[in-house]
Amino acid sequence: MSKRLEAQVWSLDKCSGCGMCVAACSKQVLRWNGEEHPYLEKRTKTVGMTRQPLDTCSICEKFCEASCPRLAGRMSPLEAQVYLAARSLGPVKSGAPNDVIRSILAAGRSAGLLDGVVTLDLDPWQLKPTARVAFTVEEIVDSVGPQYLWAPVLDALNEAVFERGMQDIAVVGPPCVAQAIRQLKSVDNPRLKPYQDAIHLSIAFFCTGIYRPEMIDELLVKRMGIPVDRVRRMDVSPDREWLRVLLWDGSERTIPRQQAESFTRSGCASCDDFLGDSADLSVGMTGALEDYTTLILRTRPADVFIRNAVHMHLLEATQNVNVESLQAAAQQKERRQRAQEFESMRVLALDALADPLKHGEAVQQFVRLYRTPIRTKSPYADKAQQMSRGGCGGC
Repeated sequence: MSKRLEAQVWSLDKCSGCGMCVAACSKQVLRWNGEEHPYLEKRTKTVGMTRQPLDTCSICEKFCEASCPRLAGRMSPLEAQVYLAARSLGPVKSGAPNDVIRSILAAGRSAGLLDGVVTLDLDPWQLKPTARVAFTVEEIVDSVGPQYLWAPVLDALNEAVFERGMQDIAVVGPPCVAQAIRQLKSVDNPRLKPYQDAIHLSIAFFCTGIYRPEMIDELLVKRMGIPVDRVRRMDVSPDREWLRVLLWDGSERTIPRQQAESFTRSGCASCDDFLGDSADLSVGMTGALEDYTTLILRTRPADVFIRNAVHMHLLEATQNVNVESLQAAAQQKERRQRAQEFESMRVLALDALADPLKHGEAVQQFVRLYRTPIRTKSPYADKAQQMSRGGCGGC
């Protein structure tokens, strides 16, 4: 395991939970146990009458490090080429994002553009999020789709690529998954080529944060009194103020999204990507008319898949999209992420007063948030230099 991954991502609660490091680990020693980040499985070897621990990571190409989107730093957004408002015409007539995604993927699978799909899905009986590989059109249609509940989506990538031998794959997940795929494809290493060649389309849903699975029991069942077998699906309202729970009887329950914020994964605080800027295709309700979903197309594969779905009469699309509302929503998440980082720094600074060992960590956080740009020499440069000799940091 990369020490950088542990020091710069896991220990700082920046892990997105995408699962890419676990999928790419050549030793297969990274595992999930429901925590905020993977853990390193300790293995031993029996030699005679003794058991010795194995050092599995010292001699390694560190694919976990190379493919981690958090270590890659902030990525420049892919430029949006087309904005569309779409609704599904089949198998279900609906403007819900998950129904639109299913129509696009079902059309792609029927036309031979895809071998299968790796998607964030939900067990409809227990409401447990899971990473799923859908191979047939029927499996794609039967999926519930993403519900803003976390599971390591890319954990299922090895099943799709190596166990099922898929060569044309679409991946559906939150923006961090699209970031991981983009980072993976940027790595120049032939051993990662099977992944790079297999993934042909990345779809991201608009995301303000992914919730931990325990939200279902704590918030829906205990606090709202909703049995899990009554829940059809969940989504976030277009204004991002409410969490909506749609029931099988057609009724709807809502709860202020702030009440669910405590269940948001810690790594989401390090993400300011609301629109899935690294995905080929982004999908969400913001900016669209009622009963429509917004599509943001950034690459040629996205254009091909949308044209195919429209041609097969599984998708209806117009250009009636409020682009200004999309831009405002993206900026709002960036401001929230920045505010969370400053709040974290304030708490860390207070802790450092009582614990000198945390002083260095507080300084690093300060530097990250207050990066001082290099200034050209000014009339005050000599005075600043004199002050710095006296101990001033020049900030």
